[in-house]
Amino acid sequence: MKDLVQCRKLEAKFRQLAVSDPARRFLWLAEVEKWEREAEAEIASHFEARNAVRTTVAIEPTTIKSSARS
Repeated sequence: MKDLVQCRKLEAKFRQLAVSDPARRFLWLAEVEKWEREAEAEIASHFEARNAVRTTVAIEPTTIKSSARS
């Protein structure tokens, strides 16, 4: 989750630049959007990995029980 923190820091930095540099506001806001997407992708990746582990753990006991009955 370090990457998520880094993405959020960059997002905040570019938001500040958008406020302090109105002439290039659209450039900075485009960077904000980029880092928002990166943060969302990082969160999704984290939960996909976590759900994959849960699914594997949930399936294994059932497989072991089925084998024990045979």
